[in-house]
Formats: sequence, C-alpha cells, structure tokens
Amino acid sequence: MDDNVKIKDIINCIEAVAPLQWQEDYDNAGLIVGNKENNCSGVLICLDVFTGTLEQAIQKNCNLIISHHPFIFRGIKKLLYGSQTERILTLALKNDIAIYASHTNMDSAFCGVNSVLAETLGLQNISPLDNSKFPENENYLGEGAIGMLQQKTQAKDFLSFVKKQLNLPAIRFIGNLEQDIQKVGLCGGAGSFLTQTAIKNNCDIFLTGDLKYHDFLSYEDDIILADIGHFESEQFIKQRFFDIISKKMCNFAPLYFAEEKNRVKFL
Repeated sequence: MDDNVKIKDIINCIEAVAPLQWQEDYDNAGLIVGNKENNCSGVLICLDVFTGTLEQAIQKNCNLIISHHPFIFRGIKKLLYGSQTERILTLALKNDIAIYASHTNMDSAFCGVNSVLAETLGLQNISPLDNSKFPENENYLGEGAIGMLQQKTQAKDFLSFVKKQLNLPAIRFIGNLEQDIQKVGLCGGAGSFLTQTAIKNNCDIFLTGDLKYHDFLSYEDDIILADIGHFESEQFIKQRFFDIISKKMCNFAPLYFAEEKNRVKFL
C-alpha cells in the first residue's frame, strides 16, 4: 500500500461521486468512527458491518472499513459491549479502525446502487424514477431508477432471469406474470414508498426489497410488484466501491469482506 494515502483520500474518492448532502434526513452516512487524518493501511469493503467484519479487518491489516449500511443509526448512551453496535464500536476504537458508510447518498448516485442493479439486470436507457431533489446534477439519479428491457418480455421470464442474476432463493410478487413487460422500475433496498411513483411513470413492474403484505395488496391492480430482497438488491455495490477507489487510487487495492452473505436465512 502507498504510505502517503490517508483515510480522507479514500473518503474523498467516494464522496466525489456520492456527496454526503445527497443522504436522506434519517441517514447516518459518512465517517462514523475514526480519524480521517491517519494513514490508510488497507481498505475492507462490505455491505454491512458486524463483529466478523472487524475481525477480518484486523487480520488483513485494514484500518478503514467502507460499508454501505451505517452500523449506527440511533444515539448511543452507554458503551457496555452488550449489543452488536457496542461491540463493533469497542473493537474499532481499540484497534484504531475507521468505519465509513455511503448509504442513501450512494443509492442516489448515477453510479450507485440503483444503476448497478439496473445494469446487472440488463436494463437500458437508465433514467431517474424521481430526481426532484437535485434535478440540475447529471450525476444524481435519485432514490429509484427506470430502465427498459431490450424487447417486450413475459413477466414470468423476466423474474426468472432476475432470480438467477441475483441468486435469489425466491421472489415474492403480486400481479399477472403472463403479462408482457418492458418498462422496469426499481429501488435497491427498502423502496415500497416509491411504488406510486413507479405507477405514475407507467412502469410495467417495480422491483424492490422489504415489501409488506399490504404493500402488495394495495397495488395489485396497478402494477406487478416483486420483492427481490434488501441484501440481494444491494449486494453489487461492493464492486462499485472497489471500482471507484481503484480508479482514483491506482496503487491502492481494496479488499472485499470474504464471502459476505445475507445473514437472514430461509428455511
């Protein structure tokens, strides 16, 4: 690793494409723990931070973890090593490891979660589902995306393709899968709040994660809804983090958290 690379240099690479001002009000993106002025000995990229992530960072001599999801969302009043969050924070401080999250700001970047998901599913002509917040910025995609299939495809065949591409154990859906579709709306992570927006944009199908039972029932007659999983819809952002850092810091090779899988299991 280049001894002259500081933690803030890596952070600047990420924020150049996903500025912190793009994050939602409820979010906690940015440097959560650590000193950005420290030299960076190595970067470990992950989707979620848990104690196993810290253990691997220590083993691989990485003093910076870049995650998609922040491990702290709410205030911490005590540090007793009792909860997962407390254990992560204790290990990070004890081993001088910085933890940085690029969350809803990276969701909204044109090179971020939604665009990489659309590209993975072979969609073309990717455009914003709703970019009303920063319409003047060409790098801002917004909280969801619209993409077009190359040709009209039966919904059943498309969802089978999605299942294979994302390595899904199952897809929860509602709607007529015998219908031909071409215009696809999507939102990586939990995007049920964008369902009406997808309908207004005349999308044939809307893909997202964490859909509730009544989300399905409310829009049964309006659009095909498919729950493709929260983790699964965001899993490819790790490659994008790698690409962003490697492009800007050509002598600096980030590492992936080994074999990161969805910790929520299916029986």
